[in-house]
Amino acid sequence: MLRSNPCRFESGPGHNQTLREPFLRKTDISAKKGDIARALKVDRSYISNIENMTTEKQTPLDRLNYSGEIGAVINRLAGVYKIGSPTNFSVIGVGYEDCNVVIETPSGKYVAKIFSKDRNSEAIIRYSIIMEKAVEVGINHPPLIKTADGRVVYSDGEANDISMVLMKFVDGQTFLELDRAPDEEEEKAVVEQAVKVNGIDYHPPYLLDSWAIPNIKAMFERTKQFIQSQDIQLIKQAMTQYAEIPVNNLPHCFVHGDFTKANIMKGNDGKIYVLDFSVANWYPRIQELAVIAANLLHEENSSQTLRNRTERVSEMYDKLTPLTPDEKKHLYAYALAGVAMEFMGGHQEKFIKGNATEETEYWLNLGRSGLRKELSEK
Repeated sequence: MLRSNPCRFESGPGHNQTLREPFLRKTDISAKKGDIARALKVDRSYISNIENMTTEKQTPLDRLNYSGEIGAVINRLAGVYKIGSPTNFSVIGVGYEDCNVVIETPSGKYVAKIFSKDRNSEAIIRYSIIMEKAVEVGINHPPLIKTADGRVVYSDGEANDISMVLMKFVDGQTFLELDRAPDEEEEKAVVEQAVKVNGIDYHPPYLLDSWAIPNIKAMFERTKQFIQSQDIQLIKQAMTQYAEIPVNNLPHCFVHGDFTKANIMKGNDGKIYVLDFSVANWYPRIQELAVIAANLLHEENSSQTLRNRTERVSEMYDKLTPLTPDEKKHLYAYALAGVAMEFMGGHQEKFIKGNATEETEYWLNLGRSGLRKELSEK
């Protein structure tokens, strides 16, 4: 998901912590609904639903089944993975999955993914297998670090058995940080990585991802009470088109599922890196292309439409691995549903989970503008 300046924990004696949360804001629910409605130019029924939202903001550390000293966990992790004593570490302060920590030691820079309390042992094993397989098939992914006894996953018995993996830190910037879509050569490299991902020979146990396009009906029922009436009509149009897709008959394969600007990085070495396989599943193959078209290739001020982008990514992918006629036919509707899911997912995070952050506003604005551009002008 969206990354920015991390919430930083400066390490020192006793690991005294100084936390900065630039994007975690509280919503003033006590303000008059009429005043809010006028300020935001939305109807009162939309504002009335804010009363039921969670207002206590969650940080990445709140996702862990552990509330103790995080510095002690980082020290033990460094010892188990034999990377040297940490000189500094910082928690990446945004995103909705797990808790990611950047660690610096004399031997280099690393990223620890500490799994959230929502992941059981089976889900953690699943994720570690996926990362290992991604590296095995040559996908550009941060190299995994193993413990002294050859394990990928480490569980800290002194911290409620929270589990984690460690990777080398790769210098570069995501396309979200670059604030642009990939250029033509980078697009080709992205699609090459997507083909490799879709070729992974692993059918993982199903993992529910509420943001995934096939869950569009459930997401709509969960969030419709928080969405403005004019936007509801746009979402319904997208859902109608998606309902005409013979989803079960499309070719299925291993899919990363989140090829967004936040998860695709341009390394300082010039390579395109694929990050965060946390929502990978066995899906219709065109789901990968739909997300690429809807998010990664999106440029706010570009004249390129979503249909233009789906045609472009379809052509590039088809040159490397042929797509079926049905995949080409239905990719646009699938991608349009992806735009609707971005919009509804933002509502879920803001009004149901209480993540009223700049990251959430990004998803809300991206989805809203995408739907209006594709459907309001027709």
